[in-house]
Amino acid sequence: MKKLWMVLSVLLVIGIGTARAQVWTTDAPSSYSIKLAKNQWSPGNIAVVKGSWVFKGNRIKAGETYEVELTFKSNREFKDLQVVIVDGSETAEPKWWMELTEYNEIEGTIPKDTEINKKLTFTTLKGATAGSNDANSITFTTIGSPKDATVTLTFSKFTVTRVK
Repeated sequence: MKKLWMVLSVLLVIGIGTARAQVWTTDAPSSYSIKLAKNQWSPGNIAVVKGSWVFKGNRIKAGETYEVELTFKSNREFKDLQVVIVDGSETAEPKWWMELTEYNEIEGTIPKDTEINKKLTFTTLKGATAGSNDANSITFTTIGSPKDATVTLTFSKFTVTRVK
């Protein structure tokens, strides 16, 4: 019995020493679309993607790495698209908008009705303040025109993978 206890103790210690972050992948609902609209806080159009499917209901922590694979078409031509993971909750500091990662840009002209394929990698610099959908979201912002017209992105692929 004593040997069994020692073996189990060693296995437990080895298991703890080699623990890894859970790797997972999630996909948007089929034919998912977002509307990027003009607002008072952004120079371009903006849309926030939130929902339990985005991060599988997990709370984002500092030091994690995510890959976001996108295949989409736009209903309008515009220039440059920024993507960032944010905490948009009331508890975020500053309130309602805390960037958890650096911005990734899809640079250049995004043509109308043309399929765009991108794989973006994000490493979190901060953790979300809560486990809510608002606190764990992805934001898309246009940099160039059209500033007054709503832009709709329709995704045939929108996959979020936690790789680390």
